Formats: sequence, structure tokens, C-alpha cells
Amino acid sequence: AWVNEGILHESEARTNQMIYSSNLAGPSGWTGGATAGTVTAGSPFGTYQTLSPNSSNTSLGPAQRYQIGKSITSGATYVGWALVKYSAGSGWFAVNMYDTGKANEQAYFDVQNGVVGYKQSLIIDHGMVDYGDGWWLCWASSNAASGSGGVAYEMPNGDGVQSCSAADVILIAGTQFEAGSTPSSYIPTTSASATRAAETLTVPAANLPYNSTNMSIQINGKITYADNNSTNTAKAWRWRINNSNLIQNRITTSGSKTGEPQFVQGSTSSGIDSVVGGENVYSPNTNVPFNFAGRYGSTFINGAHEGTLLTANTTPTALPDLSSTDLELGNIFMGTIGQFRMWSDDLGDVGITEAST
Repeated sequence: AWVNEGILHESEARTNQMIYSSNLAGPSGWTGGATAGTVTAGSPFGTYQTLSPNSSNTSLGPAQRYQIGKSITSGATYVGWALVKYSAGSGWFAVNMYDTGKANEQAYFDVQNGVVGYKQSLIIDHGMVDYGDGWWLCWASSNAASGSGGVAYEMPNGDGVQSCSAADVILIAGTQFEAGSTPSSYIPTTSASATRAAETLTVPAANLPYNSTNMSIQINGKITYADNNSTNTAKAWRWRINNSNLIQNRITTSGSKTGEPQFVQGSTSSGIDSVVGGENVYSPNTNVPFNFAGRYGSTFINGAHEGTLLTANTTPTALPDLSSTDLELGNIFMGTIGQFRMWSDDLGDVGITEAST
């Protein structure tokens, strides 16, 4: 069933280097032993085709369909993924992140039962995203060790094995190979790679209920992020003149943190003040639900997340004058924004706790 997740917002530009991303059969660019069927209508991406090994074998050569020779940067992180569905046989599918500077980089998925399987040591992370009706987006990430790479899609007949069976069949709807730590939304291609530009969302200052004494703000949605050991892994929203005069919400993964929510405000006269949640409130993944609500004042700041109230900080002495400044939604953000609300009032601790549930 269709679900309103809000607005999809991706602040990172991404390029799908695969060509003919939804047709692994006829066009040039795709090679390998696996047999791809006729493109047929009827998937979350519009079309799909069958994919199966062309013979049973003790190696995965007959079970591969791949594109290699893509331009990559040594040391950078890349993600390969495909949207697939079980059809017949064992139901196992593998994403192999090809790199001329490394050995196999395989991640395994049971698409019949929706279970993430084994990954080889060179894979940084892998996962599955449920698209409904048996369709799974299976992804894997790895660091490049050379200037040339790509991705292979394989149909092993078990978890972590290197053999295949001609009886195994999956349906495949779309493929992507992109720079990044986690998968972004699908960028269809034909005879050339395609790029989606970085997106920005701005709320004009004239539409914001600024109050120099107190305000309250709430935002929720789902976010996709990786642990990049950064103070600014994600920013759900930012209202800022400069680094000394701002109000913002962010998720931090610096040091031992895997997903710490932070509520921050600062002014030239008062300095920077914050309230933070637990270091591991969130875990890096795809489509991680979040709900932040904060109260910001000339003498306080406090926040809540998922109905959990934090401890107020009463050291601020002023709010920054942001009355003429536009607000940025999803300043650093890959995911969906479900709701953004703002009040020129102090909702109080009870109010922000309720707003964050």
C-alpha cells in the first residue's frame, strides 16, 4: 500500500555510472555469463526482467552480469545496488563491488525471505530496503583501492558460496553504482551515466514566526546515513547567519558516537549552547526514523526525541536575531522529511515531549 513518507530530500549530488540501468539484456555495456530476460512492465521502477545463471557450476562465472571499467577515486567509498525479487530456486543474490586493486568484495542477500547474509571483509556495510510486494533493494559499500571499478550482480545458490545453479531465477528492476556510503534514490540511465544534482530546501524568512524571546521547532522523517566520524553527519534543519549566530538540529557520529541528536543555538553575545541525547540513540542505516522537537529561548534551550525529554540548559543569555534569515531544511540530509513545524512560543518541556512522539 502507498504510504505518505513526506518529501524525499537528498542534499548530496549523485551519479549513477551504470549504463542501461534497467536493461541487462541487449544493450552494450553489460557482459557476463548470466542470462537476462526480456524487459517487462510491472515493478516499483516501472519495468523488470528475469536474471539466472546460464548453467550450473562450481564457480559464479555463469551467474554474473556486470559492468566494469568505471572511473573511481582510490580511497573513496562507493555503493552498488539493485532492486530484485525472488522468482525460483535458492533465492540468494550477491552484490560484488569490483575493483582492479582488490579481490572479490561480495555481499549476500536472501531475497526470498528478506534476510541479509554474509559479507566478505572488504565490504564496509550492506543491507536490504523493503520496497513491498517481495521487492528488495540490496546494497553494499566498499572503499576503492584503484582508479577503475564497477559492480557485478550474481546468483549464488547459498549464503557465502561460490557455486550456482541454472534453476535459480530472480527478477531485477534497476541497478546503480555511485560514490557514497549509502544508497541514494534511483537514477535511471540509458546509453550514458546520469547525475542528480544536490537538492536544497529553504523556508523564506518572511514565512517564519521569529520571536526574540522564545520559539519551538519540530521535525520528523526518515534519514539514511553512515558513521563518518563527523560532528555534522546530518543536519535536519539549520537557521544561520554565521557560525556564531544560529539555531540547528543535527546527528553526530564523531568518536564513539553512532547517532547522537544535538540541539544547538548560539549568538555573538551568549556563545554556543547545546543539549544532546545519548551517543547511540540512532544507528547508521537506511530509512532510520527520527523525531526532534526543541525549545529555544533567550534564557534556555532544551530538546526531545521520540518522546524522550532531555535536560534543559539554562546558560544562554540571548537568542540570535534570525528574523531576516532564511531557514534551510535538510542542510545535510539524505532521506524523507515528513513534517516541519514551528511556533513563536515556548511549548515547554511537556509540549516538546508530546511534539516529538
